[in-house]
Amino acid sequence: MTFFILAAGYGKRAEPLSRIRPKPAFPLDGTPLVRRLLRHLRALGCRKGLINLHHLGDQVVAAAGPAAGIRFIQEEEPSGSRVLRRALPFFSEWLLVVNGDTLFEVPLAEMARRAADPQVDGVLAVRGDASGRYARLLCSGDEFLESAAPRAGPGLMYAGAALFRRRAVSRIDDGSFFSSIRRHRLRFKVVACAGAWLDVGTPASYFQANWDCMAWRGRGRENALCRRVAISSRAHVEHSVLWEGTRIGPGARLSQCIVTGDLELKDASYCGQIVSRLGVFPLF
Repeated sequence: MTFFILAAGYGKRAEPLSRIRPKPAFPLDGTPLVRRLLRHLRALGCRKGLINLHHLGDQVVAAAGPAAGIRFIQEEEPSGSRVLRRALPFFSEWLLVVNGDTLFEVPLAEMARRAADPQVDGVLAVRGDASGRYARLLCSGDEFLESAAPRAGPGLMYAGAALFRRRAVSRIDDGSFFSSIRRHRLRFKVVACAGAWLDVGTPASYFQANWDCMAWRGRGRENALCRRVAISSRAHVEHSVLWEGTRIGPGARLSQCIVTGDLELKDASYCGQIVSRLGVFPLF
């Protein structure tokens, strides 16, 4: 099955981190998110796909690693869901669409079962949400009705993966595919997903995603470290995320921080902060 990773954005919601790297290139426990996504998709049997790019797109390409079977689409201006139509020459019946800023176990087998009905135009992966931070999906049983504004209280949200039948992709002419589904009266089913769901949309959620990633993989470590990180035995670092090229020298103390790499810190103390070449910012 062909996939499409949506990785083109403006890099605003995750500032200041996204001024340095685009969200799909953020490391989760040392490995870029987009590379983890590709590994997961290949494990599901999806070998060929597309990734669209905009903000710092060259970094997404580099973070993807060896990308056999991948086509990159550079967008001069993000077109939202309309970019999916550019996949039409590269698949026959079904397209798996995945957000480039989330990671979870896509329930592809169950989604494919729901898609067996020839009247179905697509299937959405959904999950419960009580935070009120995400758009709500209104459903009747396993039938998707429409997308609504965020609101407090328990409800369903889009998890970040969907199956689109070819005829549905050809009718996506809005920035949000939810608008096209509603306007063209397309029939979409929903499949609930459980387990870990990692979101790097904001600095705080990205920070938490590192520990959720470790728990998902059955690994417990005090810090999330990338390659080329050096920590002095006379430094104290706890529950922090350190990107490549970070050097923590004697006397430094860090707790619940993100250090964005290519920095040397010593004789300084940070707690709950983002430490970067651009300056120091609150994390929470």
